[in-house]
Amino acid sequence: MRVIVQLQEDAAMELQQGQEDRTSSSTKELLDAAAGLGARLEPLHPGQTHPLLTPYFMVEVADREAAQKVIDSLSRFQIVEAAYLKPEEQMP
Repeated sequence: MRVIVQLQEDAAMELQQGQEDRTSSSTKELLDAAAGLGARLEPLHPGQTHPLLTPYFMVEVADREAAQKVIDSLSRFQIVEAAYLKPEEQMP
């Protein structure tokens, strides 16, 4: 299962650049919260610089309970625009 996280543009650019040691305090707090849950934010579109694609990150989770914990925890951060469970893919 996958949780999708949309970040504010400045935080997203910090993480897209892969320089986690040079991030702002709010971005570091978000990364620490995710790590505390055993989660890691990964870019949904790695290496992109287009402003419509850079804000999206994903977190792989084992089940719905873990997904809800990640969503609840990360949604509390001001730099998080949205966090939601990606719907399962279905046949058309």
